[in-house]
Amino acid sequence: MSPRIPENSYVFVVPWLKIFNLKEGSLLKVFHPRYGYIVKSLAQVDKNGLFWLKGHHKNSVPIEKLGPIGKSQIQGQILWIFPPKKSKTRNKK
Repeated sequence: MSPRIPENSYVFVVPWLKIFNLKEGSLLKVFHPRYGYIVKSLAQVDKNGLFWLKGHHKNSVPIEKLGPIGKSQIQGQILWIFPPKKSKTRNKK
C-alpha cells in the first residue's frame, strides 16, 4: 500500500478543538510517548474512549505496537496535504 502522504510533502494541521468530529480514516498529528510527533489515520475509538491509529505505508508501525492514545495526545487534524512539486529534468546534449 502506498502512503497517503507522499514523501517530502507538507501538511496543514488544524489544532485539536472539541468541535471536530473525528471519523475513522481522519488523518491526525499526535504526540506518541515512544515515537514523538507522528501522523497517522484514526482506525477506531474503543469503548474506553481511547484512539487506535494506523499507518498507510508498508513500513509503518503496526496498530498493536503503537497501542491506544488518549484525546490529550492529539495535536490536530490534517486538513490538506501539499505534495512536492515534480522537478522537470532537461536532457542536455
